[in-house]
Amino acid sequence: MRQGFNVRPPVGRDTVLEAVMESLRRPGGHGAVVVADAGTGKSSLATAVAGKLKGRVEVHRIHTSSSLSTVPYGALAPLISDLDPRETDSPLAVMRSLMGRLFPDARYESATAPLLIVDDADSLDEASGDLVMQLVASGRIRVLLLTRRIAGLPAGLSNLVWEGVLSRHDLPPLTEAQVHELCVQVLDGPVLTSTSTDLARVSGGNPMLVLALLAETVRAESLVFRHGVWLLHEQMLPPEGRLGDLLRAQMSGLSTEERDALEIIALAEPLPAAAAFSLGLHRAVDSLTEAKLVVLSGDPVRLLQLKHPLYGDVVRRLVPAARSARLRRRLLTVSDPGADAGENLLRWVSWSLDCGADVPDSSLVAAAYRANNLFDSSSAFRLASAVKDPAYAMAARVQAARARFQDGKPEAARELIDGVSAAAADLTTLKMAILIRVELFRLQQTDDGGLSAIAADWLAGVDRIEESAGENADSELAADILSSRRGGRLLDLTGRILEGRFGSAEEELRTILAAGLRAHDDEAVLIAKTLLAEILTETGRLQAAYSLSQDAVTMLDLGGHRFMAYYQFVLYRHLTVLLWLGKWDEIHSTIQIGVSGVFGALVHVAGVVDLTKAVTHLRTNDTKEAMVRLSAAVEGLRTSDSEGLLTLALGLGAFVAASSGQPILAEELLADADSRKPRGAATYRLLAKGYETAARSILSPERQAAKTLSELADEAENAGFVSVELELRFLSLSLGDMEGLNRLQKIAEDFEGPQASVLGRFARAILDDDADELLLMGSDPVEPGWERLAGQCTAAAHRIAKARGDHALLQRVQRVLSKQRGGTGSRTKAGIPLLTRRERDVAALVMQGYRNAEIAERLFLSVRTVEGHIYRTFEKLGISKREELKQELLARDGSA
Repeated sequence: MRQGFNVRPPVGRDTVLEAVMESLRRPGGHGAVVVADAGTGKSSLATAVAGKLKGRVEVHRIHTSSSLSTVPYGALAPLISDLDPRETDSPLAVMRSLMGRLFPDARYESATAPLLIVDDADSLDEASGDLVMQLVASGRIRVLLLTRRIAGLPAGLSNLVWEGVLSRHDLPPLTEAQVHELCVQVLDGPVLTSTSTDLARVSGGNPMLVLALLAETVRAESLVFRHGVWLLHEQMLPPEGRLGDLLRAQMSGLSTEERDALEIIALAEPLPAAAAFSLGLHRAVDSLTEAKLVVLSGDPVRLLQLKHPLYGDVVRRLVPAARSARLRRRLLTVSDPGADAGENLLRWVSWSLDCGADVPDSSLVAAAYRANNLFDSSSAFRLASAVKDPAYAMAARVQAARARFQDGKPEAARELIDGVSAAAADLTTLKMAILIRVELFRLQQTDDGGLSAIAADWLAGVDRIEESAGENADSELAADILSSRRGGRLLDLTGRILEGRFGSAEEELRTILAAGLRAHDDEAVLIAKTLLAEILTETGRLQAAYSLSQDAVTMLDLGGHRFMAYYQFVLYRHLTVLLWLGKWDEIHSTIQIGVSGVFGALVHVAGVVDLTKAVTHLRTNDTKEAMVRLSAAVEGLRTSDSEGLLTLALGLGAFVAASSGQPILAEELLADADSRKPRGAATYRLLAKGYETAARSILSPERQAAKTLSELADEAENAGFVSVELELRFLSLSLGDMEGLNRLQKIAEDFEGPQASVLGRFARAILDDDADELLLMGSDPVEPGWERLAGQCTAAAHRIAKARGDHALLQRVQRVLSKQRGGTGSRTKAGIPLLTRRERDVAALVMQGYRNAEIAERLFLSVRTVEGHIYRTFEKLGISKREELKQELLARDGSA
């Protein structure tokens, strides 16, 4: 683990900092007011301001506090230390002393007027405020006030704000991206995106709370540095330390009534405002709201909860058990929060258990279900374990098993769930048991008949429950039975798609979707749309896939906790569509639709999110950041990988590392991939093999690499995996293999999206010897991320020009080559070979005098592929004849 924390300038405050500096550059008699909540970085901003002004003007800083707010001139004490104690009540004497400190040489120049920074200016006493106001009004000083609210400033200073003499600047909470930047700065290393997102959400973007969380989670070793990446590996929040100290400091100024209100809201949140008002806590709620400790929702049933999720967790830990029980009894005199299954059910049931109260088993099961949907596994297991009534025992076992699975204990989950699907007496318990079995299968992918066998068990259970109900089945049960049967069919189709057996799956899915829409079966509609989107993506129909997956994401978002069990399933498939379509901004916004539950919950989608970001960076030519994100993705997937994407991430990481001159890292990733049993969809298992093959062909001149990639692409073609085939043929093309161009052109024409469009243009131009089109693509790629393809375009244009003897075209090619050499596309960083391994193999044989056909035979390549390697080698080395290819030229360029 890294030692200590780095101290850097404030993150995410550049715009505000520049605006404040602009205000303070005005002559004396002006200034700025920074308004923000506690902990948002006002003091850090002021420190940055002082640093920028150092050596230009004198900077003086005073700190106020609530205890000094009633002491006349108390805040100015550090600046009037030479004042005679007998004159402390004389404004004139105080002014003389202050002026002597601010202007020791008694010279007043507006351009060099000193700056006075006032921390916590809303606690500034009136007497000090009057003096500061007079100095500003006279043009003698500049002032920077830091306050939580303008209304709290002394009257004279607040008037200067309204008059425009002092400019107002607000500090908003940090965004998730800014919190990520802060985490990287403080921890001095890459951070898993989901980890920083968790920290951003639980802290509300408050920098002080983010820093406190970092310190405490590192101390508690729930935030760890593993394989070069910082990540949360436990869903836990440290109960004490700096977090507790910060909250105690904020609570110290609360009245007894305000403290009672804050603790009741935290223990029961969300708390109906009507209940708080019935307890006579009107004024306390107003004060807490004004202090921005509590927020009131605008829903029809107005609910109170703490502004920062973090506060609720910490307050609940700070309340002693006896006091907690007294507060609960007090609340029960005006309300019974457990009477319905409202938003506060989970908190109320947990609070009741903490106080030793009896809780109905039905409420325990319902609360455990909600806790699992929030990925609060520890609470879910605790609640399920408290169930005593045999009538609820099976449902409780299901929730306990789900909690154990989410907590990374699959064997314990398997033990708990064993036999439940065969014995479940109701459809809900049966479905939940089946879904856990599905997750267990996806995790280990054992050969037990797969998802089709689990689907058969589900349908058999539905038949058993229907038979047991007999003539007593009402219309609601009949509808639920039909819904369960749709679920069983969807699960069977999921298994077939996972194995790559698309066949008639699309038609069956459309039939189920239509039935689900007619029956208003939202769950079936959600899954059917997601699976249809997956098939359409694999077959290149991206626009239709996007429409369906976008609908599914919207349903997921609007459904709240109802569909959280499908969160990862839907999210991953929608992100895949967005990647193919190149919708980078939408990818970012989709990632934001996360789990708003407990701290650490996002660990379940961490790997998928960072893998998506890695591919985004690759497509936009940021290889360095892509490698950072790939490393993070691998660590995230080692922690949680329900989709079986780890081997794909390892293969892609190895290919990128090998391509960017990091052979040791590439070898490590390949070794890791080799040690793992392939999991996940058949499509991505095949693509992972392609990346691994490509990586090995770069690391060592494998003569069968091109053939292997071609065979993998053919395998994808035969299976109908169009998107995988397109990627594999592009991969082969990027390594110099020109075989398969006709097939690439054909699938690119039918495949939607920008990537296929560019590949189709390239294939047509090569096949048609269209030098103009190749030069256009080489000089100005239409899609980001195509530098390697641009080089091949230019090399092909060069070959055509030479073959035609077209000197005008050759000159145009040379201009494009010169342009490429002037940028980053055709030169490499120090220590990274300019030529690929295969290009060096071909070059070595050319220097030995072999003809193209002989080279092709020796390296098991086609003649056309050899030609492509030779022309790219010439282009990179800046030569045009075979005779110019010398060993010393290769050595000079780092390729020998």
